Amino acid sequence: MLLLGAAVVAVIGGFPVVAGTDSYILLLLGKFLCYAIFALSIDLIWGFTGILSLGQAVYFGIGAYFVALSLKINYALDHPTRYGNKFPDFMEWNGLKALPHFMEPLVSTPFAVACALIVPTALAFIFGVITFKRHIYGVYCAVITLAESLILQEFIIEYQAYTGGFNGITDYSNYLGIPFLWFMLAVTIAFFLIARVLTHSRIGTVLKSIRDNDLRAQFMGYNVANYRIFVFCVSAFMSAAAGAMYAAWVGIISYLDTGPVFSVEGVIWTAVGGRATLIGPFLGAFLVKGLEFLLSGVLAAFWQLLVGLLFIFVVLVMPDGIVGSIAHWLRRHRKGTLTQLREEQDLLAHDREHDWQPAGVPRSGEESV
Repeated sequence: MLLLGAAVVAVIGGFPVVAGTDSYILLLLGKFLCYAIFALSIDLIWGFTGILSLGQAVYFGIGAYFVALSLKINYALDHPTRYGNKFPDFMEWNGLKALPHFMEPLVSTPFAVACALIVPTALAFIFGVITFKRHIYGVYCAVITLAESLILQEFIIEYQAYTGGFNGITDYSNYLGIPFLWFMLAVTIAFFLIARVLTHSRIGTVLKSIRDNDLRAQFMGYNVANYRIFVFCVSAFMSAAAGAMYAAWVGIISYLDTGPVFSVEGVIWTAVGGRATLIGPFLGAFLVKGLEFLLSGVLAAFWQLLVGLLFIFVVLVMPDGIVGSIAHWLRRHRKGTLTQLREEQDLLAHDREHDWQPAGVPRSGEESV
């Protein structure tokens, strides 16, 4: 498994060197890495802790908007609008005369990146305290997160003079290139290792017990709400980092990247790949988005239907996802092989114990009558 992971990393990292920077596949690779981190953040809270969030795109979108606003503001300083103004054109179209004072710190891109990571994590902490401390779990939590994403979408559309509204934030200098792809690949590997260490530690064991039976975990003395708040904040941080890199890589961000549709897509990627497997979200994101890319060009009118059928097939036939189903099959096969070997060893030991001889042949030391 380690060799397979190293091979995948080598292929992703070495592809742009072979194909060049003008390839459309290069753009897709960077987007898929961001999608994979986003799916991994959902897997942490859903697969390992049992928290289904239909608003995870909120944290992805906030991180993306902070970075996009900073890059757009800096682009406007070097590329004035048609009227000579040095602030974003969508603000000019909506009647603003200058860059708002509260946005002036975003001229510093490092400050914007810090805000892109800290603000969503703080928002997740506030949400977790309000929700999990009040013992709001299950379907109710999913509905609240769904409402959270809808509220953010409406906020972006309503205050279009500051957010770009329906048009989003476009036409700014992005970081599309081999160095930034390698940076995103390194961040992806780092998040995967962090998630593995977390889920294979004592904290991970407690999270799984909370997922399976939160009441029993609470009776055993664990503060269930605090553990849920912690993993929810870690998940939001990962999602925000994915959004920040996505905005810097693609060069466009829209209100749709903060809504429930994108959140549900992340849930689908995680379910198809396999919940609580860590590798599953990566496989699901690359597989589903890759099929979307291929089918949208060949079967433009039916590709969404085919992707939906794939999701239904996986849920009905492989409820544990692709990676989970393969792991279960390997465990059953290994268990069957071990059982067979054990039976053969027991039979051989039984034969040796009774010193088996054909009928009518005396044992050693005995005389035939």
